[in-house]
Amino acid sequence: MPFTSLTRTNPVPSSSRRRGDLASSRRRRMTGTVRVLSVTGAVLAGTLAVAWTSASAASSPPNLAGVTITFGDQVDQYQTIVNATDTLKGAAYTVSWSNFIGGPPIIAAEVGGSVDLGDMAETPTIFAQAAGDQVKVIATTEGVGKGSPYGVLVPPNSPIKTAAELRGHTIAVQEGTVEQYVLVKVLAAAHIPYSAVTIVNLNIVAGEAALESGDVDAWVGSQPFIALVTQAGKGVVIPTAAASAKVFGYLTAPVSALDNPKEAAAISDFVLRLYKSEAILRKDPALAIATYSKTYGVSESVAAAAVKSTQEIGTPLTPAIIAYQQQEANAFYSLHLLSAKLNVSSVFDLSLNKKISQAAGLG
Repeated sequence: MPFTSLTRTNPVPSSSRRRGDLASSRRRRMTGTVRVLSVTGAVLAGTLAVAWTSASAASSPPNLAGVTITFGDQVDQYQTIVNATDTLKGAAYTVSWSNFIGGPPIIAAEVGGSVDLGDMAETPTIFAQAAGDQVKVIATTEGVGKGSPYGVLVPPNSPIKTAAELRGHTIAVQEGTVEQYVLVKVLAAAHIPYSAVTIVNLNIVAGEAALESGDVDAWVGSQPFIALVTQAGKGVVIPTAAASAKVFGYLTAPVSALDNPKEAAAISDFVLRLYKSEAILRKDPALAIATYSKTYGVSESVAAAAVKSTQEIGTPLTPAIIAYQQQEANAFYSLHLLSAKLNVSSVFDLSLNKKISQAAGLG
């Protein structure tokens, strides 16, 4: 699917995290997982600011007083994490928060100049590059362990019991997101052509609703939605190759922000503080579960299941990560979902990532 056909929604306003009924909860929740990050090496303490300009190493970091950066969050995920761990204390700059559902609208906001840094999986950056959007991947986390936050769900009474039986059915998925790539891999493993299913392009919230109302035969979901749907008895996860899709948490920024020395310094410092927040949560599972529950308005039992499904560690942007993204872009091209073949390496800002990784003690 060409990038231009993506549904780009408006920011989602902040709201109370009290658990209501499933319908009202659905309106507040977002896609993805809370990223439980392990930062190895040096402890992120003391002054985090680093000079990101091309001046000599002896240059002083820029004065960030009066600088404001806007973070494209996904329904308060990182805002809740940062507040829970108090890692913005002492920052010389201000962080403004905007909330979205999914990565594509965050990319749109970055391109439009209303967001300086955003959080998403890898797939939206492929379609952003195809569209010529001037954004860069500056940092990432990678999932570890055997768990996966992704899955394909069907109604409880569905005749579909395995991925091999998806042929000819309607499947809800948001195009241009990692869930779409999960579906690509699921169908390929089941030897089903992508063209042999009918795609209903819905964001993850609308897709969940479509599954529950019977408007689609299957839905590609992620945590915490999967836990909520299965716990409520409104869907079941069928065996698939969903876990073969890797889990990445990209932090992306528009080139215009990175070209501004003060904004780039604030963004880089903020990434380190996010890493510190995640390190705190990884060392304190109870706090991680409570934070997840508060973020998504779900019970602690649902939060515990979602947190357990995957954990992520900070990692530099490696050749292996870039190769995985190239493989993914090639898959979309082969399915005629991209109009031209991409060289994905240009979407990564490796110079800035090296500085961030070194400052975070990631090697």
